[in-house]
Amino acid sequence: MKDESLLGPWIRRFLLEHLVAERNLSRNTQANYRDTLTLLLPFASKQGGRPIDRMTVEDLTPAIVRKFLDHLQR
Repeated sequence: MKDESLLGPWIRRFLLEHLVAERNLSRNTQANYRDTLTLLLPFASKQGGRPIDRMTVEDLTPAIVRKFLDHLQR
């Protein structure tokens, strides 16, 4: 598995570079994104059967995201 496919660095870049530098979002909005990802990652890890630190971009499928959103509505 290539390191470029690991999910962690992509999420870190999204939170630190995209939301802050490129989008210039408020701290509250940034915190909401962070908190949602904090809930999503363990859920996706359990669904996919892979530890969070070994998850890849491909592991975060549309089906898992839909299941996560359904889970939040309950």
